[in-house]
Amino acid sequence: MPHTREARDTREPRDARESREARDAREASEAREALREVVMRVEQAHPDMALQMRDLLATNIDTLQGDQQLLELLHASIESNLSTIFHMLINDIDLQSLKPPTAAIEYAVRLAQRDIPLASLTRAYYLAQSMFLRIAMDEVEQQDLSDGRRLELVRSLANVIHSYIDWMLQRITEEYGTEHRRWWSARATTNTASILKVLRGDTVSQQSFTAETHYDLDQRHLAMVAWFDDPSGGIEAQQRLDRLVRQVAALLGSPRAPLISAVDRTTAWAWASMPVARLPEKTRVSIDEVVGKAPFVRLSLGAIEPGVDGFRRSHQQAVGAWQVALSSNRYRHAPVVADADPNVALTSILLKDQNQSVQWMTRVLGRFAGHGEANESVRETLRVFFASGQNYSRTAEITGVHRNTVRHRVARFEAEQSGAQQFDPLEVALALRIHDVFGA
Repeated sequence: MPHTREARDTREPRDARESREARDAREASEAREALREVVMRVEQAHPDMALQMRDLLATNIDTLQGDQQLLELLHASIESNLSTIFHMLINDIDLQSLKPPTAAIEYAVRLAQRDIPLASLTRAYYLAQSMFLRIAMDEVEQQDLSDGRRLELVRSLANVIHSYIDWMLQRITEEYGTEHRRWWSARATTNTASILKVLRGDTVSQQSFTAETHYDLDQRHLAMVAWFDDPSGGIEAQQRLDRLVRQVAALLGSPRAPLISAVDRTTAWAWASMPVARLPEKTRVSIDEVVGKAPFVRLSLGAIEPGVDGFRRSHQQAVGAWQVALSSNRYRHAPVVADADPNVALTSILLKDQNQSVQWMTRVLGRFAGHGEANESVRETLRVFFASGQNYSRTAEITGVHRNTVRHRVARFEAEQSGAQQFDPLEVALALRIHDVFGA
């Protein structure tokens, strides 16, 4: 009898366990079928979902706007991801058995080559995930299910989609990082070598230059120098400069991507294709605003020049303006300095020997080159005096002092010089400009 009771005690739990396992298997099968049914309905009812997602992402992510090629690649990436998700859910395929869609990987690689931040790509995936779940949940609501089953179905959908997005982001992040490092290294080497040949005046085939840099020499150019005032730069600093230059090129109306070359970790040279021969004033104002909002970043501009010689000339002007921005009192804190700005071109010439320029200015102005309000009042009077054609009355009117005061200040200056017969108005006017740039 005891033996029979023991056998019965062990048999009954086993039967109950088998019953539960059968029930669980049945419920899991029903859940998979319900999920499969919902996903099939989503696929059939929304054939244009990829296009809707593309438009949503293009509207909400600034870096994707306006580039038709990128938008087409984005559309292909979305379609390939949706196809993979539908295939996985409808056929109950394990995620680890899948391969990342080729179009999605290619899109990540292209973004790396355009230096578009990885954050933009990550945000695109999460926006697409949200849209997919919203559409799928609408389909779940239409199913004849109890609230408990409906909640389980939504939870199952969310878990699978989240797992897929996480899995894809891991893979595209690896591909993006690898390509981004390779692209930056290759671009820096190729662009710099080709650019230096042109700047040195070497004979360069325009066709080969275009093939290597994707930039055409036979057009109008506006050269730029972009740099960080903060010396602790690196690849992130170069990427920020790169993005700023691209913004400026867009403001300039450049029909193509700018040519950019890293000079060091905090400085970049760049050229933009120009559709116009002169820079509109409103465009310059927009550039000043954009650069002014970028912390520690500054920009110098050359003039718009045509052809290969113009490529070199505009660069020389931009470098000259850059030197003025670093050296002159007047432009030391200006976010943007252009060759066309007042006295910049002249100052860049004087900077080739700054010490000699300042010594000459001091010799011409004498003690009036020094500090103090009295010396400043004489210099200001002289500036207006020579600018108005040495007209005493006009100078008095502009400076707001009596005509006799103007005569007295000019006489004081002449008396301090070695002699009135050696007084050269052109030299004095130039010396005053040098003082305006370099100070005492």
